[in-house]
Amino acid sequence: MIVNDKEGRKYLDAVRNGSFKLGLDTGCALDNHLRYKRNNFNIIAGHANVGKTKWILYYYLLLSLKHGLRWCFYSAENELGDIKADLLELMEVQKLQDLTQLRYESSLQWVNEHFKFIDHEEFFTKHKRMMSYKDILKAFSETDLDGLVIDPYNSLAKDGSTLNGHEYDYMVASELRMYCKMNNKCIYILAHGNTEALRKKYGKEHDYHGHPIPLSASDIEGGGKWVNRCDDFIVIHRMTQHPSNWMNTEIHVRKVKSTRTGGTPTMIDDPVIFKLEKGLYFTVNGQNPIDKPAPQDKPLPLNVEFDNEEAPF
Repeated sequence: MIVNDKEGRKYLDAVRNGSFKLGLDTGCALDNHLRYKRNNFNIIAGHANVGKTKWILYYYLLLSLKHGLRWCFYSAENELGDIKADLLELMEVQKLQDLTQLRYESSLQWVNEHFKFIDHEEFFTKHKRMMSYKDILKAFSETDLDGLVIDPYNSLAKDGSTLNGHEYDYMVASELRMYCKMNNKCIYILAHGNTEALRKKYGKEHDYHGHPIPLSASDIEGGGKWVNRCDDFIVIHRMTQHPSNWMNTEIHVRKVKSTRTGGTPTMIDDPVIFKLEKGLYFTVNGQNPIDKPAPQDKPLPLNVEFDNEEAPF
């Protein structure tokens, strides 16, 4: 089957007449390198324990506050309560225990509206197995949410395929990418570094001698297939044992497939730095991108009822 000659004309005309739209922004320096694009398949990688989850929660929170985006999370390694606590504190710039009851309830209501979670424990109880990527896509497809986050990929079960590991991962990456394009949805997969990458340290001539080096695109478990298939590839890095820079989260953008819609890879030694302040929020160039009252500041309707029970997704 040959594509009709008219296909792509709308795209070309939009570029020519200036109506072409960039991906969504977050309101900080990251926008020069990374944009949210609705039909993108993305990889976020980093060493263990560098704070990947906290940063991505902040990133998605910025997009939700500014553009109303809503997210579906499959999170196999983090407690739901911890995730929601991070979201609340990042949004309110206050410790959870310092929030007034009204502020706590209204903020939690907003978080619950914008962040949904797949109940993988209930799935395991019912089916006696871990979820595969197909199970997660099925759950996500039953929602009207904008983006899916799989954290991490190596927690998923294989779906019974007889392919070897390399071929299976290529198939999964290809199907996830196609799902994004066909359904106008965005998917992010979180991945860890491979064993060899854990051994890489800065050399004696470098200011960071002895500290771990940020991952390259080929350093993640499964290798280069993931950067080959994804649209954007992001690396999160933090030198957790550095005496002064331990609070700096480095964002290295290794690949941007479509720079026409915004974004470009960061230079190799010039990442975007998010500094964690008081353990509560991030600043970029000294400013917190969440710089205005969130929509949940308004008093709650009188008929709102709160349920302390966590409803399964």
